[in-house]
Amino acid sequence: MGRYRRKLRSFLTAALFAACPAGTVLAGGSPGLTGANFLKIPVAALPAALGESYTALIGPDSALYNPGALGLLGYSAFSGSHNTYLAGITQEYAALSLRTRYGTAGFTFSSLSSGGITAYDDDDQIIGETETSHRVAALTFARAWPDFPSDIGMIDPMIIPPSWTRIREVRDYRPKAYRFAAGVTVKRVMEELDDDSSAAWAADAGVMLVLPGRVQIGASALNLGTSQDFYSEAAALPSSYRFGVAKDFRTVKDLMVFTLAADAVKYRDSEIYQSFGLEIDILRFLQVRAGHKTIENAGAKSTVGFGFNFDKFTETGFLKGIRVDYANIGYGELGSTNRIGLQAVW
Repeated sequence: MGRYRRKLRSFLTAALFAACPAGTVLAGGSPGLTGANFLKIPVAALPAALGESYTALIGPDSALYNPGALGLLGYSAFSGSHNTYLAGITQEYAALSLRTRYGTAGFTFSSLSSGGITAYDDDDQIIGETETSHRVAALTFARAWPDFPSDIGMIDPMIIPPSWTRIREVRDYRPKAYRFAAGVTVKRVMEELDDDSSAAWAADAGVMLVLPGRVQIGASALNLGTSQDFYSEAAALPSSYRFGVAKDFRTVKDLMVFTLAADAVKYRDSEIYQSFGLEIDILRFLQVRAGHKTIENAGAKSTVGFGFNFDKFTETGFLKGIRVDYANIGYGELGSTNRIGLQAVW
């Protein structure tokens, strides 16, 4: 039985690493030495389509990349995604952001399931099925300076504008040279492999600076925490450090808005890499997105996606906007992954 458990453990560990291309071979790095590598898988549809160049962008998904950016979200929002991953693996994600007079509070939850995995004994005989489960739950709080509680439910014109059409922009004049925000996240990472489980605490921290001309600069440190123990072995969480910049460009009457974003990312088990994202917002209805990473992995260097606004369906009720997002990430011969997301604001 001990030999079977060791063999099963090795198989499940290898399967999990294979499902996380962000942890594959990079020159000079030490890949595969961290636990909870499912945390590297992009789950939210909008950031995934931008190649995860999201450290300097603002939205309900900011809690995943830079909790400080959440402090500049002027309204409350919900974001959810379903990820059809490789080899029958599926992933679910939900985020809730609540804007209050004291700051912005956020809750995120994601889960990844392997589905049924055939189990073998030491003689390579099938003995049934097993599965893996990976979950993370997180609480975030962020605040901006200067802060204007009267702006709750509105969009600050200093911020790169979101695509929502029914959220009012702040009109009263206030001389502003900058806006600064900071935020922290506390999370619980939980995994089950066969009949064994492990859990660890982790924390994220991030800051955001908005300069005149809607230049946004963000920096964050993610998944800083305790080690994860399985059997008699311990592995550190896949902590990372991110730095990003973002800027938008508008045509006449905002018929089209071009948003450019770039990130530099360093995981503890790999060398630094860069990612770049572009979103083209057409008439505040259709958003076309593309991203690119310099990381060498299983073919997922380029990403594409789009979004559709359905604000007209929120003319009654408390909702002020609904959008559907889609992202596609290809992994070469392994196939493609598809993420479908939904965002709602109020």
